[in-house]
Amino acid sequence: MKQPSDHDTDYMAAAGCFCLASRQAARKITRLYDSHMQGSGVRVTQFTILSQLMLRGEMPIGKLAGLLGMERTTLSRNLTLLEDKGWISISAGEDPRARMIAITAQGRGLVRRGFPHWSKAQAHIGKLLGADGQAALKLLGSRNLG
Repeated sequence: MKQPSDHDTDYMAAAGCFCLASRQAARKITRLYDSHMQGSGVRVTQFTILSQLMLRGEMPIGKLAGLLGMERTTLSRNLTLLEDKGWISISAGEDPRARMIAITAQGRGLVRRGFPHWSKAQAHIGKLLGADGQAALKLLGSRNLG
């Protein structure tokens, strides 16, 4: 089977890569949330982990990683920081290999103090995205794309 030559391939199509655009957008959105969160003493990535634990209660690290759409190793690095600050506790589950993650009273206080900052960021980004952008983002986040 003959491979296409470079002059037959339109590599400029990669300039419109959806993966690249989504990563750029995610980084910009995170920076915007963080700018709003500055006065709260917590970054939006930390706030997201803490708020989910506050809403859903103690859970194994694997379940939390799935809920957040994060790799376990990335989440583990974040959790170590949160534990060092006293915002979460990590303990062995019924299965000693399973680590259970729970928010502490200090972590709950941080979520309460951070919520107004997060809320302003959410409204700002919601306005930038518009109704269609919000719906598309939520749909892509909830859909299995495989």
